[in-house]
Amino acid sequence: MSTMRDITEHVLYEAPDHTMTDAHGNPRTEWEDPIDVGIFEFDPGSTSEPREGQNRVIVEPTLYMPPDIVLAPAGRVTARGRLYQVEGETREWRRRGEPIGNVATLRRVDG
Repeated sequence: MSTMRDITEHVLYEAPDHTMTDAHGNPRTEWEDPIDVGIFEFDPGSTSEPREGQNRVIVEPTLYMPPDIVLAPAGRVTARGRLYQVEGETREWRRRGEPIGNVATLRRVDG
């Protein structure tokens, strides 16, 4: 059973490169050059305002992608002009046991 879905928009994905070190030999993360990724849907998700005495907003959208797209944890995605970090692992989206796509949660903290 194969379900063909339409690509509805594109995002830019930057994979993390954890092989870099600073002048003191400490590990640091850089990002590879951005690549264009076609996605099925961008769900703007939820927002929250933690009550920790700080003035910040946390935004957590979700990407629904073709089954061959896997985003690395700590990668970066630019979607609709905003930069997000990939939260956790890409999850396989299945229907009747067959992979039909992948899902990734993103996160942005403003403030």
